[in-house]
Amino acid sequence: MGRSLSLILVGMAGIFWASSGVAVQDFFLHTEKTAMELTNIRMCIAGAILIMIAARRKKFRLTLEIMNKNPRNWLDLIIYGVIGVVLMQFTYFKGIEIGGAAAATVICYACPAMVVIWESFYHKRLPKVGEVLAVILAMLGVFLLVTGGNPTKLLVPMACVLWSLGSGAAFAFSAIYPKHLFAKKIDPLFLTGVGMFIGGLFTFFLIDNCNWTGFFKSEVFFDVSWIIIFGTVGAFLSFNAGLKNLTPEEASITATTEPAASVIISWAIFGTAFGIIESFGIILVLLAIIMPSIIKK
Repeated sequence: MGRSLSLILVGMAGIFWASSGVAVQDFFLHTEKTAMELTNIRMCIAGAILIMIAARRKKFRLTLEIMNKNPRNWLDLIIYGVIGVVLMQFTYFKGIEIGGAAAATVICYACPAMVVIWESFYHKRLPKVGEVLAVILAMLGVFLLVTGGNPTKLLVPMACVLWSLGSGAAFAFSAIYPKHLFAKKIDPLFLTGVGMFIGGLFTFFLIDNCNWTGFFKSEVFFDVSWIIIFGTVGAFLSFNAGLKNLTPEEASITATTEPAASVIISWAIFGTAFGIIESFGIILVLLAIIMPSIIKK
């Protein structure tokens, strides 16, 4: 696979994730189902599909052998699925439900700044120049998006801001916590599928009278199908396939496709528009994602 195709695949993954956020927004306009119920069905079905795909790969048996060598590996996988993936999905859906897909996605992408802060604290080192600029740009960008430059008023509901930042924090946790499992040659597709499925099973304990019938109604069936098939399974497969031939810098640059695509798709479908100041804030968040790569080059 060539580098150009790899860039396209990772970029497509970002677009798939963005489109799923817009589908989530449309879903909440046509149903009384909760964010936790949507998290439940998405993670259970998508996780099961990813496991079946992973099982057809040569790495599957090797991964199982590595996992079974130490019971702690399974505990770490459960923690990753229940704490990381469940919280990431649920808080993201809540942010979209309250403030829309575009705002929630952009705010969520303050997570690279959170990763920088945590890595610096954990390794007891000062952040690099590019990392410092990324944190500043992310914070300033979110501030401008949320306030339009006027700190006395909010253009995005505070609940949306808090849920979206929570999703960013959970996303950062999900990116950092399983690193030691990747170091043991655990198949990323196995980790994602099993973690997602285990997290989905856990959510049954958080839902009263769980009933999936409402997800198959005509007014929301397309949204749910898109969220699961394209926004989850297709996105992860596309991202993992493209990531193999890309450097971390190239992958981080293509990650900007998700918040950018979310803004464009939300504008096209829902007419979501941002003023000049808010748009500048979105640009700053996008720059924050790629800044460490630019400085490194």
